[in-house]
Amino acid sequence: MGQQFKYFGQDLKRMLGKYKIRILHIWLSRAFWGIFLYRLERSLFLLMGRPYEIIRVIFIPIYNLLQAYSNMDLNYKSDIKGGLLVLHPAMGVVVSGYAIIGENLTLTGGNVIGGKAGCGPGDIQVGNNCEMGANAVIIGPLKLGNSINIGASACVIRDCLEDNALLIGVPAKVLSQRKAEQ
Repeated sequence: MGQQFKYFGQDLKRMLGKYKIRILHIWLSRAFWGIFLYRLERSLFLLMGRPYEIIRVIFIPIYNLLQAYSNMDLNYKSDIKGGLLVLHPAMGVVVSGYAIIGENLTLTGGNVIGGKAGCGPGDIQVGNNCEMGANAVIIGPLKLGNSINIGASACVIRDCLEDNALLIGVPAKVLSQRKAEQ
Protein backbone atom coordinates (compact mmCIF):
# COMPACT_ATOMS: atom_id res chain seq x y z
CA MET A 1 0.00 0.00 0.00
CA GLY A 2 2.86 2.35 0.82
CA GLN A 3 4.34 1.71 -2.62
CA GLN A 4 1.15 3.04 -4.27
CA PHE A 5 1.41 6.26 -2.22
CA LYS A 6 4.99 6.64 -3.41
CA TYR A 7 3.85 6.08 -7.01
CA PHE A 8 1.04 8.63 -6.54
CA GLY A 9 3.65 11.14 -5.36
CA GLN A 10 5.61 10.51 -8.58
CA ASP A 11 2.38 10.91 -10.58
CA LEU A 12 1.67 14.25 -8.88
CA LYS A 13 5.20 15.45 -9.48
CA ARG A 14 4.81 14.80 -13.23
CA MET A 15 1.35 16.44 -13.29
CA LEU A 16 2.71 19.58 -11.63
CA GLY A 17 5.70 19.91 -13.93
CA LYS A 18 8.01 22.77 -13.10
CA TYR A 19 5.21 25.01 -11.75
CA LYS A 20 4.56 23.71 -8.22
CA ILE A 21 1.86 26.35 -7.72
CA ARG A 22 -0.41 24.15 -9.86
CA ILE A 23 -1.07 22.14 -6.70
CA LEU A 24 -3.75 24.73 -5.87
CA HIS A 25 -5.95 23.64 -8.77
CA ILE A 26 -4.59 20.25 -9.89
CA TRP A 27 -6.93 18.40 -7.51
CA LEU A 28 -9.87 19.54 -9.66
CA SER A 29 -8.46 18.03 -12.86
CA ARG A 30 -9.80 14.88 -14.48
CA ALA A 31 -6.35 13.33 -14.61
CA PHE A 32 -5.85 13.76 -10.86
CA TRP A 33 -9.08 11.97 -9.98
CA GLY A 34 -8.57 9.18 -12.49
CA ILE A 35 -5.07 8.43 -11.22
CA PHE A 36 -6.12 8.89 -7.58
CA LEU A 37 -8.95 6.39 -8.03
CA TYR A 38 -6.59 3.88 -9.66
CA ARG A 39 -3.98 4.23 -6.89
CA LEU A 40 -6.66 3.89 -4.19
CA GLU A 41 -8.20 0.79 -5.74
CA ARG A 42 -4.80 -0.74 -6.46
CA SER A 43 -3.76 -0.19 -2.84
CA LEU A 44 -6.92 -1.82 -1.51
CA PHE A 45 -6.52 -4.74 -3.93
CA LEU A 46 -2.91 -5.31 -2.87
CA LEU A 47 -3.90 -5.03 0.79
CA MET A 48 -6.93 -7.34 0.71
CA GLY A 49 -6.23 -9.59 -2.25
CA ARG A 50 -9.06 -11.51 -3.91
CA PRO A 51 -11.72 -10.53 -1.31
CA TYR A 52 -11.44 -6.95 -2.59
CA GLU A 53 -13.14 -8.04 -5.81
CA ILE A 54 -16.28 -8.75 -3.78
CA ILE A 55 -15.98 -5.85 -1.31
CA ARG A 56 -15.58 -3.28 -4.11
CA VAL A 57 -19.14 -3.98 -5.30
CA ILE A 58 -20.36 -1.77 -2.46
CA PHE A 59 -18.32 1.16 -3.76
CA ILE A 60 -19.08 0.76 -7.48
CA PRO A 61 -21.53 3.72 -7.60
CA ILE A 62 -18.81 6.05 -6.25
CA TYR A 63 -16.18 4.53 -8.54
CA ASN A 64 -18.47 4.95 -11.54
CA LEU A 65 -19.05 8.63 -10.75
CA LEU A 66 -15.30 9.27 -10.46
CA GLN A 67 -14.62 7.31 -13.64
CA ALA A 68 -17.30 9.27 -15.47
CA TYR A 69 -15.76 12.54 -14.30
CA SER A 70 -12.19 11.54 -15.05
CA ASN A 71 -13.04 9.68 -18.28
CA MET A 72 -10.36 7.15 -17.35
CA ASP A 73 -10.75 3.43 -16.71
CA LEU A 74 -7.50 2.18 -15.18
CA ASN A 75 -8.15 -1.36 -14.00
CA TYR A 76 -6.99 -1.95 -10.43
CA LYS A 77 -5.44 -5.29 -11.46
CA SER A 78 -3.03 -3.58 -13.85
CA ASP A 79 0.42 -2.87 -12.43
CA ILE A 80 1.37 0.71 -13.33
CA LYS A 81 4.56 2.10 -11.84
CA GLY A 82 4.95 5.74 -10.75
CA GLY A 83 5.07 8.79 -12.96
CA LEU A 84 1.85 8.17 -14.91
CA LEU A 85 0.85 11.32 -16.82
CA VAL A 86 -2.39 11.74 -18.76
CA LEU A 87 -2.41 14.94 -20.81
CA HIS A 88 -5.98 15.02 -22.17
CA PRO A 89 -8.17 12.62 -20.19
CA ALA A 90 -11.36 14.07 -21.70
CA MET A 91 -10.56 11.98 -24.79
CA GLY A 92 -10.73 8.83 -22.65
CA VAL A 93 -8.14 6.34 -21.43
CA VAL A 94 -8.56 2.60 -20.85
CA VAL A 95 -5.93 0.25 -19.38
CA SER A 96 -6.57 -3.48 -19.11
CA GLY A 97 -6.10 -5.41 -15.89
CA TYR A 98 -3.60 -7.61 -17.76
CA ALA A 99 -1.08 -4.79 -18.23
CA ILE A 100 2.27 -4.36 -16.51
CA ILE A 101 3.55 -0.85 -17.19
CA GLY A 102 6.89 0.71 -16.26
CA GLU A 103 7.65 4.16 -14.89
CA ASN A 104 6.83 7.50 -16.54
CA LEU A 105 4.17 6.43 -19.03
CA THR A 106 2.69 9.42 -20.88
CA LEU A 107 -0.78 9.05 -22.36
CA THR A 108 -1.96 11.85 -24.61
CA GLY A 109 -5.64 10.87 -24.62
CA GLY A 110 -7.94 8.51 -26.46
CA ASN A 111 -5.54 5.70 -25.58
CA VAL A 112 -6.37 2.05 -25.06
CA ILE A 113 -4.06 -0.60 -23.64
CA GLY A 114 -5.98 -3.84 -23.96
CA GLY A 115 -5.79 -7.45 -25.00
CA LYS A 116 -7.31 -9.92 -27.42
CA ALA A 117 -9.28 -12.97 -26.35
CA GLY A 118 -7.00 -15.38 -24.53
CA CYS A 119 -4.80 -12.64 -23.11
CA GLY A 120 -3.91 -13.24 -19.47
CA PRO A 121 -2.40 -11.39 -16.51
CA GLY A 122 1.01 -9.94 -17.37
CA ASP A 123 0.64 -10.62 -21.11
CA ILE A 124 0.80 -6.89 -21.90
CA GLN A 125 4.13 -5.38 -20.86
CA VAL A 126 5.19 -1.79 -21.52
CA GLY A 127 8.67 -0.57 -20.54
CA ASN A 128 9.77 2.62 -18.79
CA ASN A 129 9.53 6.16 -20.23
CA CYS A 130 7.09 5.30 -23.02
CA GLU A 131 4.74 7.78 -24.69
CA MET A 132 1.51 7.18 -26.57
CA GLY A 133 0.23 9.77 -29.04
CA ALA A 134 -3.42 10.76 -29.37
CA ASN A 135 -5.72 7.78 -29.99
CA ALA A 136 -2.81 5.30 -30.02
CA VAL A 137 -3.76 1.73 -29.13
CA ILE A 138 -1.84 -1.26 -27.78
CA ILE A 139 -3.46 -4.67 -28.25
CA GLY A 140 -1.73 -7.53 -26.45
CA PRO A 141 -0.38 -9.98 -25.75
CA LEU A 142 2.89 -8.17 -26.45
CA LYS A 143 6.02 -6.68 -24.92
CA LEU A 144 7.41 -3.21 -25.54
CA GLY A 145 10.90 -2.00 -24.60
CA ASN A 146 11.92 1.21 -22.85
CA SER A 147 11.59 4.78 -24.17
CA ILE A 148 9.25 3.88 -27.00
CA ASN A 149 7.15 6.58 -28.68
CA ILE A 150 3.92 5.44 -30.30
CA GLY A 151 2.62 7.87 -32.90
CA ALA A 152 -0.89 9.28 -33.01
CA SER A 153 -3.56 6.77 -34.08
CA ALA A 154 -1.03 3.94 -34.28
CA CYS A 155 -2.15 0.41 -33.41
CA VAL A 156 0.58 -1.73 -31.85
CA ILE A 157 -0.11 -5.47 -32.12
CA ARG A 158 3.43 -6.93 -32.15
CA ASP A 159 6.37 -6.99 -29.75
CA CYS A 160 8.99 -4.27 -30.02
CA LEU A 161 11.81 -5.02 -27.62
CA GLU A 162 14.11 -2.38 -29.13
CA ASP A 163 14.65 0.60 -26.84
CA ASN A 164 14.21 4.18 -28.12
CA ALA A 165 11.98 3.16 -31.04
CA LEU A 166 9.33 5.20 -32.81
CA LEU A 167 6.26 3.17 -33.80
CA ILE A 168 3.76 4.49 -36.33
CA GLY A 169 0.99 3.17 -38.55
CA VAL A 170 -1.71 0.53 -38.51
CA PRO A 171 -0.40 -2.00 -37.67
CA ALA A 172 2.49 -0.11 -36.08
CA LYS A 173 5.98 -0.60 -37.45
CA VAL A 174 9.32 0.75 -36.28
CA LEU A 175 10.02 3.98 -38.18
CA SER A 176 13.37 4.77 -36.59
CA GLN A 177 15.66 4.24 -33.68
CA ARG A 178 16.14 7.39 -31.66
CA LYS A 179 19.39 8.02 -29.84
CA ALA A 180 19.13 7.60 -26.09
CA GLU A 181 18.44 10.94 -24.47
CA GLN A 182 21.22 11.99 -22.14
